[in-house]
Amino acid sequence: MIDIFLGAKQYIQREGLLGEAGNYLKPFGRRPMVLGDELVFSIIRPVLEDRLKSAGLSSSFVLFGEECSLSEIARLVDIVKKEGLDFIVGTGGGKAIDTSRIVAEQLKLPLLTIPTSAATCSAASAAAVVYEKGIRQATVSGKGAELALVDSTILSQAPLRLLASGMGDALAKWYEGKPCYDRMKEPDSATQGALSLSVQTRESILSLGLKAKEDVEARRNSYAVEKIVEANILLTAIIGGLGGAKFRVAVAHALCYGLTVLPRVHQNLHGEMVSFGIIVQLCLEKNEKELQVLLPFFSQLGLPITLKALGLTNVEDPLFWEGLKRTCVKGSSVHNLPFPVDEQKLYHAMLEADERARSIRE
Repeated sequence: MIDIFLGAKQYIQREGLLGEAGNYLKPFGRRPMVLGDELVFSIIRPVLEDRLKSAGLSSSFVLFGEECSLSEIARLVDIVKKEGLDFIVGTGGGKAIDTSRIVAEQLKLPLLTIPTSAATCSAASAAAVVYEKGIRQATVSGKGAELALVDSTILSQAPLRLLASGMGDALAKWYEGKPCYDRMKEPDSATQGALSLSVQTRESILSLGLKAKEDVEARRNSYAVEKIVEANILLTAIIGGLGGAKFRVAVAHALCYGLTVLPRVHQNLHGEMVSFGIIVQLCLEKNEKELQVLLPFFSQLGLPITLKALGLTNVEDPLFWEGLKRTCVKGSSVHNLPFPVDEQKLYHAMLEADERARSIRE
């Protein structure tokens, strides 16, 4: 059985693309809801609002309410209905775009995405993560965008932290997907394609990631930045679509979502938690070769891969152990590894990952 979901129907990435947004959005309707937070609107609204107006569009810019929750989705659905809006534009980062995706799916309206960072693949994906008070509830299939407009000028000016986080999340596609793939007796062609793309993504990030970091720190776009943006958003979304549930995740994402019960964790980006989770998974696998590759790479990117950096120092906190319990619950993707993983094994792997990361930094 093939179980895949596909993302954006069209993906365009180039410098200065936001200035052309009116021409691209005009075919989809006349009254878009543009969803984003205050910071994102401060970056894109001065350009976007003018371009949409020039294209004859009457736009409603709506502030995002912080998380992709059922109440936020319901609030936005109500706004769209009351104002008679006819398509959805999700802007900014993963949670706002995920929310836009579910709203568009519920109302059967066109969805367009304009990411302002390459921290996740949300702009080109068809999956969305639903939260409640910061705690992950489910990953659902939403609506793939009709069009993803990726202005690489904006993304190259975004904080390095966002690009680095996206690299960690993108690398997880291979590190989590490969052990899943190795357990398949007869992988279908879509999953084989996901594996091939995950290899390509890994190679691109490891070869160009540090150059992209240097360029973003200098606030300049470059070939390296363009390639990393492409890997973080487009390739990662395609891998997730082709691989489906069979290839998608293992320990890194299971740990990331399990630990959402800890309030301090919400100060970390998704890809930062996933990056630490990859190191934990490699410790469980006793994969010394890949540890020697990733630990210095993550350290040079400045990713927070120690327990202290992630705010996970209080291992006596009952919520910490509740997070591990959630990570190891029956049916969790942590069990996609070819050996049993329980809370104690996971805990000791986290301590080992922390010790190894601290030795690299010292």
